[in-house]
Amino acid sequence: MTTEINYHQPFILPPNRVWRTYQGGRVLDQLQGRANPADSHFPEDWVGSATTAINPGREVANEGVGTARTIDGETYSMAQIYTSSPEDALGADHVQAFGARPQLLVKLLDSGIRLHIQAHPNVQWAQQHLNADSGKTEAWWILQTRTDDAYVYLGFQHPPAISEWRRIVAEQDFDAMLACFDRIRVAPGDVLLVEGGVPHAIGPGITMVEIQEPTDFVVRCEYAHGGVELPESARTMGLGLDRVLDLFDYTRYPAETVKERFGPQRRTLAKCVAGFEEALLAAPQTDRVEVRRVQCRDRMDLALDGRYSILIVLEGEGEIEADGVTVRLEPWSRIFLPAGLRAVSVSGELSAARCLPPRPQGNRKNRGE
Repeated sequence: MTTEINYHQPFILPPNRVWRTYQGGRVLDQLQGRANPADSHFPEDWVGSATTAINPGREVANEGVGTARTIDGETYSMAQIYTSSPEDALGADHVQAFGARPQLLVKLLDSGIRLHIQAHPNVQWAQQHLNADSGKTEAWWILQTRTDDAYVYLGFQHPPAISEWRRIVAEQDFDAMLACFDRIRVAPGDVLLVEGGVPHAIGPGITMVEIQEPTDFVVRCEYAHGGVELPESARTMGLGLDRVLDLFDYTRYPAETVKERFGPQRRTLAKCVAGFEEALLAAPQTDRVEVRRVQCRDRMDLALDGRYSILIVLEGEGEIEADGVTVRLEPWSRIFLPAGLRAVSVSGELSAARCLPPRPQGNRKNRGE
């Protein structure tokens, strides 16, 4: 029996913590008001997610799939939200292009340690080798850092030959591995695009919004980082090292150019006396995700284009009204806005991240990229 869901309202997205191989999450504990916040193996909160986490050796049914709640307290899984009436939830053009798949995964991530050196497939590689419709291009919006010298690794600054990279990874030559990178200093407010294939690692003590394609595909190059020994299936997606060597982007990205190369290309979408909405990362810079910033000083309408979105309040407070239904907003409120909404406005003094799926470009259901 199909569940009747009223999509003419904003949905509240409760916390949805997910186990990972690395430790972190102390800041997320604080945001949730937990007693004795501490780093653990639950450093991520998957917001509005219908994606299942891949944790080889620790399989938990539906881990990663979140819930949505109405103002009246009705609760639905995100799988229900996206599939019960896909055109209301996702938009008619989206469904025509992608089917009843959200094409987006949003996370709040808090690293207690540096993450593994890793890379994710781009969509073309994922189609060819994983029989998948999405790769894992992602974007980082840095919100907080625990120290003033926070850093990430992003792209090879000293790229190895493919044969040398194979040796480095196979022999777990950590000194040689880290020598391929320079630290890229980051601070709150930085936004970076991490394209599929680009090797990277998030440094310790960074809280961010991560916006990505909706998969958990990853090649990890360090097999015992952070005190966890990874099984083979958690290293190379079960493919073996030789089959993933061509996944990596071996381009040289000088440290002084990384933020320019992978940073935002800002474009104002709407502006009024009450505030503005701007695109930070969007097409043509990337056609895999879209990241916007909303800055409200009084009351303003959000730009609607037939796509759904996920809104995360970063600072301030106020209200959001969607098709006549009002929800109170506080720091770290998370809201799902269905595609079928006719009018959405925010009020108060607040700053928010607004995350959208890729804009449909023709029919991609049969991978016609």
